[in-house]
Amino acid sequence: MDPADLKSIIVALQNVATTRYMPALLYDHALTLDDEVEYIWSAPSTVAKVLFLVLRYMVPLLLLVMTITRSGIPVVPMSATVCKGWTAFATFAGWLSIVISNFLVLLRIWTTLPRGHKLIRWSIVFFVAVQLTGLGVTTWVIAQMIPVLVFEPLVGLCTFTSKPNVVGLWVVGLIFEVVVFLIVCWNTLDRPRTLGSDSEVAVTRLLFRDGVVYFVILFVLRVSNVVIAVAFPVSSIFIIVFFIWSATTLTTSRLIINSRRAVGKAAQLRAQQMEEILDGDDAAFDTQTDDSHGSLSGTYPRRSRSTSFRV
Repeated sequence: MDPADLKSIIVALQNVATTRYMPALLYDHALTLDDEVEYIWSAPSTVAKVLFLVLRYMVPLLLLVMTITRSGIPVVPMSATVCKGWTAFATFAGWLSIVISNFLVLLRIWTTLPRGHKLIRWSIVFFVAVQLTGLGVTTWVIAQMIPVLVFEPLVGLCTFTSKPNVVGLWVVGLIFEVVVFLIVCWNTLDRPRTLGSDSEVAVTRLLFRDGVVYFVILFVLRVSNVVIAVAFPVSSIFIIVFFIWSATTLTTSRLIINSRRAVGKAAQLRAQQMEEILDGDDAAFDTQTDDSHGSLSGTYPRRSRSTSFRV
């Protein structure tokens, strides 16, 4: 076999490893489906709910399609044109999923801030600027990838003839995560320790903790992406791209569902406490009413006897 053909086969088979993240994502989806139905589907229709559901189901569907196209199964007629078009579409979809994830996390952070807080306004401006920059960089990266992306008929898979420059895909997100992480930490230290009821404190602490964990995970993944994109061979590009895609979606889903569960349980606790207070007030009112009835019933005969005595 020609060495070039053998190399193409090896690279293509290495790229097939990208499909191994799909079962992990679906498994986590199945584990959290009950909480999703209880705390997400039953919630009022809002922009956050719609975006979460789009992210929740868009990424697995796209990964499923990508798995099929990279499996070598002749379900979809593959060609160089299909490879280029699908890769460009999937890259833009990956950018969109990251945008949705970051926005959902910002919404969770905003719920811990007072209404009209200056951090909300500044974070909106920063978010829009960074995401537009990310869109421009993503477009530039796609323009760099398309010329070196080919279809390998020997194995029926798409592959690169040379290593494209994809570092820009991660650098913009890395800057965003670092800045927002610092904002979250500063806000955590700046807030007073007494925030209200115990349930409100618990929810706020949970949101801070999960938000910090989210950005730490994303920061580590972004740094890993940059290192792999610079130092590793071309066969690792698809692997790390799909890994960050799956990990980001999984982490965001866990963050949103955990926060919604905490808010729901806090609301149930407040409702239970209110019900206990009302039950206690009703019991006290009934006791007071019984005492007053007994007092009146005892007073009336005494007055009768006194009157009869006078007569």
